[in-house]
Amino acid sequence: MHTPEPPPHEQARQALLARTALLDTPPEAAFDRVVQLAAQLFGVPVALISLVDSERQWFKAKVGTDLCQTTRDISFCTHVVSQGNMLVVHNTLQDPRFADNPLVTGELAIRFYAGAPLRLDTHHVIGTLCLLDQRPRRFGPRQRARLQQLADTLCELIRQRMLLQQTERQSKLLLTINQAQSSFLLDRDLGAACSTILHSLLAMSQTTLGFIASCQVDDSDNCYLDIPSITHLDTTALQWLMPQLSHHHRSYRLYGFDHIYGHAIAEGEPLVINQPALYDDSGELAGIQSLLIIPCFFHLSVMGVLVLVNRAGGFDQEIVDHLTTLSDGIGNLLHVRGLELARQAAEAELARQATLDPLTGLLNRRAFLERCQQSQQRFSRYQQRFSLLILDLDHFKALNDQLGHPAGDYVLKEVSRQLRRTLREIDSLARWGGEEFCILLPQELEEDAIQLAQRLCHTLGQLPLQWHDELLHITASIGVATLNMAGETTENLIARADAAMYQAKAAGRNRAWLAMP
Repeated sequence: MHTPEPPPHEQARQALLARTALLDTPPEAAFDRVVQLAAQLFGVPVALISLVDSERQWFKAKVGTDLCQTTRDISFCTHVVSQGNMLVVHNTLQDPRFADNPLVTGELAIRFYAGAPLRLDTHHVIGTLCLLDQRPRRFGPRQRARLQQLADTLCELIRQRMLLQQTERQSKLLLTINQAQSSFLLDRDLGAACSTILHSLLAMSQTTLGFIASCQVDDSDNCYLDIPSITHLDTTALQWLMPQLSHHHRSYRLYGFDHIYGHAIAEGEPLVINQPALYDDSGELAGIQSLLIIPCFFHLSVMGVLVLVNRAGGFDQEIVDHLTTLSDGIGNLLHVRGLELARQAAEAELARQATLDPLTGLLNRRAFLERCQQSQQRFSRYQQRFSLLILDLDHFKALNDQLGHPAGDYVLKEVSRQLRRTLREIDSLARWGGEEFCILLPQELEEDAIQLAQRLCHTLGQLPLQWHDELLHITASIGVATLNMAGETTENLIARADAAMYQAKAAGRNRAWLAMP
């Protein structure tokens, strides 16, 4: 008995067979009618639709036998799959390839076989439409042509069935994308929305890993791909992908566009890589079998990419076309997310501006009072006292009158910078109004607070300032107050610090003054 070698690209052939979704499915009337017609047309007792899997042949439809499957090694149909052409054996007992085959010598007692290839594309045969008889027969050219015509009609039936299933999956996926968009609008969780889409995408495309990435620019104008979630069915492709990424909060980032994903973005066209070793000999793609990158558009702008990895048999044009159509929905989702990020950034900027003094960038009066209230709450809960400094620049009005308001603004900004450099990160610094500044010192008591105020007086007195050709010398008067042990209101604490500041001015300016309890 002779068992032929598998055909070239056997893995891709089996992947195509798997995509037909025919194996181990219940009988279907359309396929049953084909084998019934074949048996009647050619006058044979047995007709089969045989699908050749990796280790077996399985009969999708049959007439004249109760057999459901056999092993592949004894299958007549595997010869058709291997050679890609019709096989006719007029008398199996006279053919050395089959004379000792169990299907010939056993109960089935095949004496005649004719099998026409079921070819769904130009390269791969998934099985046969075959005829069997227990007596030898002649099978001429006209009969061969008719059997092949019937097999071709069967192939068209399979293609239509696959197309219908693909359309159904596509419709479900489109519905999933729309649902993910609605979900994102409700909970603003892009990772969950992408995960929902990718689970359906992996099932539809029969791939093992996928992710959706959006094009972003960080605060330093660096371009990167933001990947909110990665969905995978095995770890092989994941082990290849993860070293490329950097983790950032709840997502992953891939910086720069000088990579294969950036190439697809720049070209604006799907990138299909079915033989990674031939595409890139640098080893960048080592560890994966196939890769598909589809740019996701909103109108004419690329919003990001859809990436799928490791599809058995590679990515054909049909699946690329289907996914390219669906990628527009993903582009819409990424666009909506971009609008949401812009809205959040605008709100954050408005909130920031509402708390900052526009000239110095320090906290404004309202924001500073909120910090004081928070410190007062900590005192109520943990008995953590704090101190307050009110700093007023000496003779500032005279400087403004002499040199003008631009010079005064320059001095205020330089003083703000110097105060920031001197204070701790936990301290709060605000412009209280005009030439007055307020400083909140958490957990600082009288002694440390007055020492800091004295250092500030000395530092500001030594600050080198020059307005055009004019050298400027400034000093400050500072009032210091520490929260009473019994607790007091923020307003009272500020009033005590303010009174101490006026006492410092009355005592000659350029000094710090501690408010008495």
